[in-house]
Amino acid sequence: MRWVAKLIASVLLLGGLSIAVLIVLLQTRYATPLINHTLATFSHYQLAETQLHYDIKQPLQFSLQPLTVKKENKTLLSVHSITLKLSSRSLQTQHLAFSNVIIDGIDLHHQQWDKFEHLPAFSIDRLVINNLSIATPAITINRAQLQIDNWQYSDHQQPWWQQFSGKFQLNAPLITWHNQTLENLLLNGTKQKQQWQLAGFSGKWQQADFNGIADYNSDTQLLTLDKLTLINFRIQQSQPLLTWSQWLADATPVHHIRIKRADILDSSIEQPHWAADDINLSLENWSWPDSFWQQDNAHLSVSASYAKWHDIVLEQPIVELNFMPEKINSQAISAQLLNGSMHMDGEISPDKIKLKKLKMSDIKGFLPPQWFHTAKTLTSGLSELTIDKLDINNIQLTSTNTQLPFQLAGIYIDGNDVVVKHQYQWGLWQGNLDTSLGFASINQIVFVDPILEMTSFNGDWVIDKFILPFTDGMLTADANIQLAQQGQPWSLSISNDSVPAALIYRWFKLPLPLKGKIDGTIHAQGLASNRQSFNYSLSGQTALTFRDIHLDNIAPTQLLDNWKTKGKLFGMVLDNNKENSDSHTQALTLSPLNINAERGKITIPTWLASNDNFSLSLTSHWDLAIPKQQQLEWVLKENCQQVEHRWHADQTEVNSFSTCSGKIK
Repeated sequence: MRWVAKLIASVLLLGGLSIAVLIVLLQTRYATPLINHTLATFSHYQLAETQLHYDIKQPLQFSLQPLTVKKENKTLLSVHSITLKLSSRSLQTQHLAFSNVIIDGIDLHHQQWDKFEHLPAFSIDRLVINNLSIATPAITINRAQLQIDNWQYSDHQQPWWQQFSGKFQLNAPLITWHNQTLENLLLNGTKQKQQWQLAGFSGKWQQADFNGIADYNSDTQLLTLDKLTLINFRIQQSQPLLTWSQWLADATPVHHIRIKRADILDSSIEQPHWAADDINLSLENWSWPDSFWQQDNAHLSVSASYAKWHDIVLEQPIVELNFMPEKINSQAISAQLLNGSMHMDGEISPDKIKLKKLKMSDIKGFLPPQWFHTAKTLTSGLSELTIDKLDINNIQLTSTNTQLPFQLAGIYIDGNDVVVKHQYQWGLWQGNLDTSLGFASINQIVFVDPILEMTSFNGDWVIDKFILPFTDGMLTADANIQLAQQGQPWSLSISNDSVPAALIYRWFKLPLPLKGKIDGTIHAQGLASNRQSFNYSLSGQTALTFRDIHLDNIAPTQLLDNWKTKGKLFGMVLDNNKENSDSHTQALTLSPLNINAERGKITIPTWLASNDNFSLSLTSHWDLAIPKQQQLEWVLKENCQQVEHRWHADQTEVNSFSTCSGKIK
């Protein structure tokens, strides 16, 4: 057995001598050729322009400075320096293991990785990369520092930055990621299998400082923001917020975001249809990409110094909202608006608004040009609108709409338990509503202190009092409509005493401008459930008399010229040149106007307005339900000039001729 002992001793001696020789060689000029020879034996790579540094005092550590890796005389990788420290585990495992690797100064491009062959498995307990620069089509990083614990390279198909489990830290002065720029980015966290936990992150984006805590699961692609703070956030019109959802889908492997707490402070946002300054926003328990109707117990709190939505400017708006599935609870919405204030709270669902309180005070301003269309569009999807307490005080509104300009001042509205829209139909379905005005002017017709009082119980809507005081006259009315009954029967009674005759042109758009007074009554009833029911059911009587009537600032000749136009008579804008009108308005005698309606058939016996050299007559038999039986004729005469305007079954005919010459035009 002595030969066995001699053999073992010889092997150990030769091994020891080999190691000693290797250590000595690593400290000489032969170190680099030795490394190249080893690489050439086991791979196709070579080292160029490289110096190896080795110290016997640290037998498992060596450095290469600089390091250039080539393949077939083509440079694949350049590093300013790299220090590697082998781990003792390398003697116990079948792959290389390093306890520390420090790389300084490396530029990586996505094309480089494709040129490397499959590397053997290896592990690094701690990898540190200083002055790291990365350039790919998706991301650019400059002069970053990266630290990763427990990096284990084993799968060439998995990105290198995912093959670790442990702590990591990234510090980058500048990153460009899918056209978004981040400055002074710091990420500090841990990774365990598919779970990434960011104990802290911070940086600068869109001029805003941000920081927070988050975690991400790459299996479920769920990002959870435990905390996010943005300070001095700035967004312009050129950066639409609606495009960010698509950006997240394209730029990140994130399909779902859960926001436990997010704060946006001292920020400004400007978008095509809205803007706000000095925003302070707090959002809790929000889930993206779920809509606000799909949130479960989320909370939003917003305040700003200034906000604008379309043409509406708000000062000091405050919003407090709680989000539940298919429901939003408003704890408080308030703002300074048009020199006044507004406050409301209640509940909003996709097709219903139920307000506990709506209060508006001292608002004074001009309505935007398309205010009615905008309001109609915004409320078209509502099936229900209820207000428990409506309190409107001292409101002044002005509309410059050329069709019907108006100014309303001193508006007061008091409502209790009102339902103003039900089953998609407007009307007072329930509650009490009292309205008054201090002053009003509607298309140059002035009235003072009008009053409207109405009540409704279970859809039985009653206008108890309607008083419209003009400068020298008054109109009173009462009405009833049973909204909940089949067909919705209604009735209306109006009494006129010295009502201004200018209403004919100013309000009802008939091109006959008159001065004077109208007395009389109107009684009507029918069904209102739809247009067809109305057309077949309208019945009633109108009896009007006229006093002190004059043409208003227009000469008969001008009136004649305007009426020659073929088209709609109602709504015609008259071209009345004051310089050519008579120096004194012409007095007219008007016969009483009696209109009878019976189940949609309206009859107007000949009505005449005339003086010595001017006359106007109206005759009509009009069936609302049957267009072929709709006939109306206006005949206007001035001296020997005559215009006949006829409508029959959707056809319009205009004839103008002179009784002096007999010529028809």
